[in-house]
Amino acid sequence: MVARILRLYAYLYHLIFAIYLFGISLIAWLSNNTLKMPFLPWSGESLQAWLMGGAVTGIVSIVLAVTGIFRFLFPLWALTMFVVLFRGFIFPGFYTYESRSEFTQFLLIILGALIAFLASLTLFSRKRR
Repeated sequence: MVARILRLYAYLYHLIFAIYLFGISLIAWLSNNTLKMPFLPWSGESLQAWLMGGAVTGIVSIVLAVTGIFRFLFPLWALTMFVVLFRGFIFPGFYTYESRSEFTQFLLIILGALIAFLASLTLFSRKRR
């Protein structure tokens, strides 16, 4: 029961995250604007492509995990998102914070990603009959 709740949290967290990424990249693409996200390793046109591809990969991995077709892709997606967020927001030189509350907000996002990754590992447990 706890594993199901944790899995549901992981699915919802990453679904919201993927839809957010998709929306940002779609709006930037439709408005011909260049995205600037200093915490990510990409910039310009490649950033839009990576965000769109990442969003689609995230949604597909969630759908495959929920349906049970290929559930091992989702933990890889969750780990990748945690690493990208941790690298971008914690390591010095990638992102600077304007206030303590902004830093706390990003710490909560990273903590949520970590919990979602750990929850995604419940996909490796055996099913009871």
